[in-house]
Amino acid sequence: MQSDNTLLVDSVHLEFGKLQVLQSAFITARTGRVTGVLGRNGTGKSCLFKCIMGGIKPQNIFIRFNDEQETDYGHIGKRIKYLPQHFFIPENMTLGEAFALYGVDYDGLVTFDPKFHTYQRMKPKELSGGEVRIAEMYLILNSNAEFCILDEPFSNVAPKYVEKMQELIQQHKADKGIIISDHMYESVIGITDDLFLLRDGYTFPIRSREDLIHHGYILR
Repeated sequence: MQSDNTLLVDSVHLEFGKLQVLQSAFITARTGRVTGVLGRNGTGKSCLFKCIMGGIKPQNIFIRFNDEQETDYGHIGKRIKYLPQHFFIPENMTLGEAFALYGVDYDGLVTFDPKFHTYQRMKPKELSGGEVRIAEMYLILNSNAEFCILDEPFSNVAPKYVEKMQELIQQHKADKGIIISDHMYESVIGITDDLFLLRDGYTFPIRSREDLIHHGYILR
């Protein structure tokens, strides 16, 4: 695996009947940087991520890793790991089994948060929503993938853990390209190197807080 990787997602067009969700949307990510994607509810952030991963089939999409010419969804699934908004560890699987499936050392999670020491044989339904979110995010970030997409990673997570999770993201960007979206926009802005705003189906590069004000995402 090369140490410096680039992901380009371009010309994403998605419509459901007469409803146009994405129109020529694009984002980029690369090793050593965190890419943030902001947008109000219903603007298509999760749809964009699902289009990348193959969960939704758009009318058009262009995906390229580095300078490689061919990309298919089987290839994408090996190189990008996705944290969706909903829990993805099956209800009948223990945390320990999930970590073994991904080839991630469970002891690392215990080091990150010692309370998980007693959770290895527990299933998601036996934990709080915040605990499952922390475990799943740790699992995705420590997986053997070149890129990670994190959709609402801070949902249901206590404020004291948001900062720890931000630190974890910063650590892992050294060897991964990370894309993150969350309605806690200040938490996203605080750790991103590149920022996009999704509005009216298009993505707009954001270079300052003034840009977010200009696009009506935040008030002055």
